[in-house]
Amino acid sequence: MAEKDIAEKTLEAYNDVFADIINVLLFDGKQHIREDELEEESPNSSYKADGKLHAQERDVAKYWRKGLVRIALYGLENQTEVDYDMPLRLFSYDGAAYRG
Repeated sequence: MAEKDIAEKTLEAYNDVFADIINVLLFDGKQHIREDELEEESPNSSYKADGKLHAQERDVAKYWRKGLVRIALYGLENQTEVDYDMPLRLFSYDGAAYRG
C-alpha cells in the first residue's frame, strides 16, 4: 500500500475531517453532517464468486446517523491514477455494507 494512501486513510478516519470532506463535496460547504452523527463502518467485506470467497477492503466508510436512523452510508476511495473499474468496486462495497 502506498504511503500516501495510508496518510489519507488515517486523516479521513477522523470524524471531523470526514464530515468536512462530505459537507464540502456534497453540500457546498454547508454543515449538514456533524462529526458526532458519524459512526464507523467496517472497511472489510467479502463476496463469493466462481465458488471462491474473496476479501475486499475499502478506504474509509461511515454511516450518517440521526438518532436511531441511519440516513446514509458514505465511503471515500483514494485514487492517484484513473481506475475504470472503480465504479463496479464501489457497487460491490456498498452492496456488502447494506447486506451487513
